[in-house]
Amino acid sequence: MRRRRNNLSIIRICSLLVFVGALCGNPTGVGGLRDVNMTVPVAVSPGDTVTLHCSYDLEGDPLYTVKWYKGRQEFFRYVPKELPHTRVFPLPGVNVDVSKSGANQVVLLDVQLELAGKYRCEVSADAPTFHTEVVVSHMHVAYLPEGDPKLQVEKRRYAVGDTLRGNCSSPASSPPTNLTWIINGKRMNASFSKQDAVRSDDPQSRKVTTIGLELDMDSSIFQTGKLRVQCVATMFQLYRQEAETILEEERPRLASVLGTRESSLGSATRWRGAWWLLSALALLSFLTR
Repeated sequence: MRRRRNNLSIIRICSLLVFVGALCGNPTGVGGLRDVNMTVPVAVSPGDTVTLHCSYDLEGDPLYTVKWYKGRQEFFRYVPKELPHTRVFPLPGVNVDVSKSGANQVVLLDVQLELAGKYRCEVSADAPTFHTEVVVSHMHVAYLPEGDPKLQVEKRRYAVGDTLRGNCSSPASSPPTNLTWIINGKRMNASFSKQDAVRSDDPQSRKVTTIGLELDMDSSIFQTGKLRVQCVATMFQLYRQEAETILEEERPRLASVLGTRESSLGSATRWRGAWWLLSALALLSFLTR
């Protein structure tokens, strides 16, 4: 009898928990808003149209709102229960294409330099949980270099023991480009690097990047008497250009060694010939006495 009453009590408690769970929106934490992710281009060019994506899984819960922020300022909101569903908040430089923006994305037109920075997507589930998740990403607006990098070296021919000195400069850009030395296919460290502003009043804050190279020529540096020097300039996925020059060894080692050996062999042959000639003349003089 006591066991039966205990079983009835357990059933009543379970029924009450189920009722409370349904009323309170699953307090155990199973289900609800999750997997909130944001996709923003790493870098874009001025004037581009840019789409910012925000994906999420509500697991059956209703959506309350999706809000977009540039820094700390909200500029776009999507609320499915309101008409119209979308709202745009004024923000300098932000031009939202409302016709293409909604629950999972916002489209920005004619993006300019001031729109570079941090973006946030804030997603909230509806009652009763009002569970909210926020994700953050960063976008660059890049003014690409107008042209290719320029590579300079002191001379065209080098001997083992010499020091190769050169520099490479990229055209002005914002942000500054990344420059890398590559010698015979191998990446090398720069001996110095600097960035110079084009003008102090440049509204685009463009800078010229210059890197230097100082490399001692040893016996392993030349390949078949030649040296390939490259300077590669990159900026995100938007720009990649390179400058290249081929340097020559002043006195190729293989030819020099062979020339010395051939010279030595020739001298030895001439001396042996002269000795035989002198010996024959001496013998002939002795026999004719």
